Amino acid sequence: MKKLEQLRIMPLWMRLVMYFLLLSLIILLLFQGVFHYSLDRHMEEYIREREEAINKQIVNSLREFYAINGSWDGIHMPLLHAALSTNTRLLLYDDTGRLIGDTGQQGRRHMMMVREQQPELSDVSTYRYVMGYNDTLIGELVIAHPMTAETSALLEQDQYFRRAITGSLVWTGLIAISAALALGIIFSRRLSKPLEDIARGASRITRGDYNLELPRYEGKEIDDLAGSFNRLAAHLHELEKLRKRSVADIAHELRTPLTTLRGYIEAIDDGVMPADPKTMEILLQEIMHLNRIASDLDELARAEGANRDQMKREPIKLGQFLHNKVSSFEPLYSKKNLALQLNITEQEIITEQDPAALGKIISNLLDNAYRYSDPGGSVAVNLYENPTVETNAVAPLGQKTPAPGELQAQLREMVLIEVADSGIGINEDNLPYIFERFYRADPSREKEQSQAGSGIGLALVKELVRASGGVILVSSKPGKGTTFYLYFPRAE
Repeated sequence: MKKLEQLRIMPLWMRLVMYFLLLSLIILLLFQGVFHYSLDRHMEEYIREREEAINKQIVNSLREFYAINGSWDGIHMPLLHAALSTNTRLLLYDDTGRLIGDTGQQGRRHMMMVREQQPELSDVSTYRYVMGYNDTLIGELVIAHPMTAETSALLEQDQYFRRAITGSLVWTGLIAISAALALGIIFSRRLSKPLEDIARGASRITRGDYNLELPRYEGKEIDDLAGSFNRLAAHLHELEKLRKRSVADIAHELRTPLTTLRGYIEAIDDGVMPADPKTMEILLQEIMHLNRIASDLDELARAEGANRDQMKREPIKLGQFLHNKVSSFEPLYSKKNLALQLNITEQEIITEQDPAALGKIISNLLDNAYRYSDPGGSVAVNLYENPTVETNAVAPLGQKTPAPGELQAQLREMVLIEVADSGIGINEDNLPYIFERFYRADPSREKEQSQAGSGIGLALVKELVRASGGVILVSSKPGKGTTFYLYFPRAE
């Protein structure tokens, strides 16, 4: 376990070098084993063929001796000469099976008359040849080829060749291991360096430093990882800025009614302002505003933790549902001289949704369009069964959406509700952030908006759409209005 722990904490490039060396060593050993096995097999065949060729020469020479002399008389010296010249031991039997010559009895002498010890037959490979002449059996010859390195038919040049091949393989292995070590260090460092850069970048992010951008590396996978990390850092940077801004916005949302309440209460306490019904109504409005902020925050928290399975879904006829919702807003729009239009298809479109959640989504969007549209403007609610996808529409920050091509294919299979107004519009840079809680796309209108709403309506819309299994997009142009696109799954 201790060794495994040491290996785990070892730098990646060192582990890769070890793996390179281990792999090279395994391949080299396998190659050596296969090569030597193949070499031994071929050398054995070579030796056997060579011995058979020698045997054939000896048998032919002895048969010629018998043909010339007509008997085996005087065969001892030719037999000894044949054994010395071929480095073999010869045993000659006559036609009756009697041993008439053995070059290995009591040793033998070579040309310098030095006695040589002959190996035992049990230690050698032997060949038996029955010899005949003129269709008559003349004897039997046993040829023994010693198997020791000093006396084998494998000549010195054969041994030298084998040693040279083995030496070459050893040097080749050493060169291969050295090359594997060098290449392992180079490639492992090239692979581990981007990962080390990413690790250092992640460490900087944990310390709150988001201003970093990794360079491009040589490799698609590493480049993709570095690109994703850069986008993650930028996204976290934006979220951190939103978090800080949200804290300030929450403080602002609470400070305004609290300051109003404090001012009126202090004025009443000092006797400057009477505690009449009109003053009490103002105080009640501010208290209701605080209560609305708390209620909306609580609803947003529940929506953020919800998913589609937790929604109380039921079939909804969208045409009738939108008609009822638009009708409930018509009196409010009429007071501001805003035209509210509803465009639906003749064919009934049904989706399975939570009526309360869907109603909250439409109401928030209609309320938002009302507050940001000037008198004389118009707001349209459109329903489409086979929607087209607005290519310039922007998704909320953090919304999980597929790749552009896959997203368009997915949205075409859904139903679309459009809420389009002719209001003041939103700057393109602010579009992804308008769904964040308390985000102010138009700071000049903060006072009016704080009085009219809690500042988290679109954040609630985003979370309810997500929990409903839908997708929300938005497009806008300053001075020309804003359009929200709500995509919901069809009923099965």
